[in-house]
Amino acid sequence: MNINKQFLLSKLKWSALLGLVVFAFWFGINYEKVNQLAGTSEKITLVKVAKNQVINALDLKKLLDEKDVFVINVHTPYEGEIPKTDIFVPYDELIANQAKLPNNKSTQIIVYCKSGNMSGAAVKTLNDLGYKNVKHLDGGMEAWQKSNLGLLDLNSLPAKVLPESGFELPIVWGKMGPELIKLGVIDLQKFEKLVQMTDDEKKILTQGSNEKIIINSRNSQFVVDILWAYGLAQKSAVYDEGPMGKEYKKDAGSFASTGGWSLAKGNAMDHYNKHNLIALSDEQHQRIMAITKGIYRPCCGNPTSFPDCNHGMAALAAVELMVKAGLTDDEIYNNVLKLNSFWFGSTYMATATYFARQGTPWESVDAKEVLSQKYSSSKGAAEITKLVGDLPFQKPSAGGCGA
Repeated sequence: MNINKQFLLSKLKWSALLGLVVFAFWFGINYEKVNQLAGTSEKITLVKVAKNQVINALDLKKLLDEKDVFVINVHTPYEGEIPKTDIFVPYDELIANQAKLPNNKSTQIIVYCKSGNMSGAAVKTLNDLGYKNVKHLDGGMEAWQKSNLGLLDLNSLPAKVLPESGFELPIVWGKMGPELIKLGVIDLQKFEKLVQMTDDEKKILTQGSNEKIIINSRNSQFVVDILWAYGLAQKSAVYDEGPMGKEYKKDAGSFASTGGWSLAKGNAMDHYNKHNLIALSDEQHQRIMAITKGIYRPCCGNPTSFPDCNHGMAALAAVELMVKAGLTDDEIYNNVLKLNSFWFGSTYMATATYFARQGTPWESVDAKEVLSQKYSSSKGAAEITKLVGDLPFQKPSAGGCGA
């Protein structure tokens, strides 16, 4: 009896040991898949992809150099991407995002993930949607890196485009606020009622400050409102010689930038283009006109030389202040881009993503180019946003044309 018990216990121990060995062997084979599935509730059904629907890393690199292919990162969660990727769409959200896929079902499409499992599933989904020329990257981003090819990590973009500390501009507040209140361009009671201010911001408004203007995600509305009022009141060749002084002169009071300024004493047009807040020479006025013709904002289709909204007038004021301070054109464009970025966070995160995918980091972009009609007008920004697709990081809020 004791012998039988010992034999039984010994058999159970060996069975348990064998089970552990089998589990360890299975886990070793499937570790990559287990690791890949961490953080997602979806179970990936492994799909066998035909040989003619597989591409290796080096061949993909050649295709990308020729840019004769539409590339989709389908890995979730986002863990970086291959340069020149067109859009990011999780493998299990392709059907819901059909509108972002090429209209031509014969377009050559490459999908990839981290190791090849998710992209294999994506191939099947795209085939079911009718796409006839789809391949996936064999081994995914891991194979790409093993071929000594680099990845982009767009998770770092928000800190570059919209840093938490904001941007310091090379101009000071000065007596801007007190002057606007004294002239009635700002009715302090109305302003305090509508605009939430910190104690420091209230001091800037009522007492002035020799500190440089800083813009960040928290104070961007305060900055645009003060500069808006300043731009409205300052006498400018833009108002005399630009569209608002020529073909739209009769309508000058009906734009969002003029009729929309409800924080003045009396009518906003009582102050429009009326005050010499900044002493500018004729040469400086003409320089301002030239610079503002090349600065667009995503809420409108017009340049800052036609400031028909609050951001346009605020940008005009910033340009006037910087011209007066003696900044170069390049410095002015760089600083207006910083303002625009916090006024239109979503737009410029998409723009930064677009440039990053083309191989240009945000810190190296040409600010004048980014502020041009191609990228920063309402139409241009919309086209770039469509090209980029969903951002792989949290999308910041968009700016609006109101106080």
